[in-house]
Amino acid sequence: MTKNNTLAFVLGGGEGKRLYPLTRDRAKPSVPFGANFRVIDFVLSNLYNSGIRKIYVLAQYESFSLHKHLKNGWYPKFGTGVREFISMLQPAHGHVERWYSGTADAIHQNLRYVSEEKPKLVDVFGGDHIYLMDVNQMNDFHTDYQADLTISAMPVRKELAANTFGVLIVDKKWQLIGFEEKPTNPTPMPNNPDFCLASMGNYVFKPDVLMDELVKDAKKDTTRDKEVAQHHPDNLSTHDFGFDVIPAMLRDGKKILVYNFLDNIIEGMSPEERGYWRDIGNLDQFYEANMEFRKEKPQLNLYNPEWGVLTFIESSNPAKFISEGGKKGSGAALDSIVANGSVIDKCIVERSVISYNVTINPDAKVSDSILLGYINIGERAVVQKAIIDRGVNVPKGEVIGLDKAKDKKRGFTISQGGLTVVPRNYKFPGQE
Repeated sequence: MTKNNTLAFVLGGGEGKRLYPLTRDRAKPSVPFGANFRVIDFVLSNLYNSGIRKIYVLAQYESFSLHKHLKNGWYPKFGTGVREFISMLQPAHGHVERWYSGTADAIHQNLRYVSEEKPKLVDVFGGDHIYLMDVNQMNDFHTDYQADLTISAMPVRKELAANTFGVLIVDKKWQLIGFEEKPTNPTPMPNNPDFCLASMGNYVFKPDVLMDELVKDAKKDTTRDKEVAQHHPDNLSTHDFGFDVIPAMLRDGKKILVYNFLDNIIEGMSPEERGYWRDIGNLDQFYEANMEFRKEKPQLNLYNPEWGVLTFIESSNPAKFISEGGKKGSGAALDSIVANGSVIDKCIVERSVISYNVTINPDAKVSDSILLGYINIGERAVVQKAIIDRGVNVPKGEVIGLDKAKDKKRGFTISQGGLTVVPRNYKFPGQE
């Protein structure tokens, strides 16, 4: 068990363009999720519950909201000690004065913290996926088999992984022998021709190996063109772990193992929950992942007392439901989840996710929607199959989500799946 000697880096992600406009004013990991949480709460809870208490969060795009969430919700859990900490690192930290040019460059710019801490292991995890994981089990796997690098992978049906995930190719001993960048016809995993191994973007490194590989990668000239980098791997790099660093390690004969996420078992988790992992890279994926949690029996149980998802509770006031003289169906939220501080006032909410401090006024109807908090829905307004970001005041009688042409004309985003997305702090006519 090396949890006390493990240093973790959480990658804050890039611009999150496919989640726009939700990422217009915030980093992807700080997007509200599941009524109560932010996306980053899942990876941080996994590390915290695993006893890993030395964590750096790396972010550069629209990081104010993320920093505020960490300050309010996570810094108090760690205190100000030297042995336990969580801290956010941004570009231009220290002597380096430039943006992160890739996931590997983000860690390279902060290698001095690895030298200072002298950990036995370094975890590098993404901050933008929804899952529960005992990180110690992956770390122990890495240590037991004396790997230079271990990558976590999720078995996925080949047709679902095609053109979507980076795919890991392994031998029968689960040692990495190749990597495919979003292939159209993924290479199957051993003994299962219908499934392949999708990289989860989570890595465990030997510290000396990590430092050596990142120093070598940093010496290469930078290019944003992956095709060019692929043809000149000795001289050019996009400074990405999956595309540049790991293939270079393979060429150099490093021992890289793949950890099967299905082997990860958390106390209190049912067999049906094992292997739950969601990528929320676009608006429709984000919507579906939220909607899963409002079902009667979601695949992932957020109510497991043995492995809670921690966060900053933004409102201490309870949710309130007001009926119209006891009228059935009035003041109700059916098949929905509702966060603190929200008021459901003589209206109907169906199959929706309602975050903090949302007021839905009399005779309004909200269905199949996500309200991300601090929103007012006016009387008789209708919201259907929509995502409304924070700080929006929907006028009386307004209709959102039923007329896509009208929604698009007034500047709302329409996803490929037909969702209407109202941006943060949107002002309707007369509200300027």
